Amino acid sequence: MNAFCIVIVNHIDSSTIVINLKVEALRINQTFIHYVLKTIDTQNHEESENCSMRIATLPPRRLINLIYTRSVPFIMIVVSVQMGILLDLQVLKELVRRPVALGIGFICQYFLMPMIGFAISKLFRYPTLYGFGLFVVGCCPGGTASNQLTVIFNGDLALSALMTFTSTIASFFMMPLWFYTLGNYAYLRQLKIRIPFWDLMQSLATIVGPLILGLIVAYCIPKVKYYVTLMVKPVFILLFFYFFGFGTYVNFYLFTYIDWRMALTAPLLPWLGYLLAGVLAYLFRQDWIRVKTIAIETGMYIDYS
Repeated sequence: MNAFCIVIVNHIDSSTIVINLKVEALRINQTFIHYVLKTIDTQNHEESENCSMRIATLPPRRLINLIYTRSVPFIMIVVSVQMGILLDLQVLKELVRRPVALGIGFICQYFLMPMIGFAISKLFRYPTLYGFGLFVVGCCPGGTASNQLTVIFNGDLALSALMTFTSTIASFFMMPLWFYTLGNYAYLRQLKIRIPFWDLMQSLATIVGPLILGLIVAYCIPKVKYYVTLMVKPVFILLFFYFFGFGTYVNFYLFTYIDWRMALTAPLLPWLGYLLAGVLAYLFRQDWIRVKTIAIETGMYIDYS
């Protein structure tokens, strides 16, 4: 939407004409209002200044949204602590000593996925803001959601947790690298938005810190691992349905902003991630359990929010 208005200021009594504009948004996005500020002095001399104002449509502020968004970080912390407790340090040492699986996961998460997100947004001509959103998702590390699915589908928990840890640490420099290179060229120059990197770093820290805490708890209180092992799978199944059901209900209004083109093509990002990561792991002769784990870590992202 473009609006053109003139505000006239009389220098004699400093009176001002105020024009109110009502803007109705069709989708969550941003636009610009362009206007001219014209001043007239007592000698009828005119001065004009072209101005513009950026306006953005934000998600609704509802109690149900607040409950959901506040619950997600807390659940992520609890899950990360559980992952840390269940890790076997000997298995982790072996994975680090032979990092083939970690290398495959890193390539898939930080080279394959960003390029898939970029290609989908450009091939199907997404609006710039939505294209950037899909690109950001492709740059995100694996997180607690992938750990939960790994447990549910009997994957390699140690590999999943270690991939989550390494990808989260790597995201501190890989995400800014992508944003300031391809992201800046393809999206940010046009959007003129600022990435809140400090908030992003705080979110990533909610995964790394609790994971280390879980390792410390398991080392100091070895018996706790037995009880966590008994309850972890049922708890993860309940959490999966909580996020899938309640999360869908809370964010259902977003479907009104998405056209059929995006609804049908955006899911290509995770599904191509699952498929291509699994194929790549298979070509590098990983066993079936690790193939599943690498595919899940690649296609599933940092949380359900």
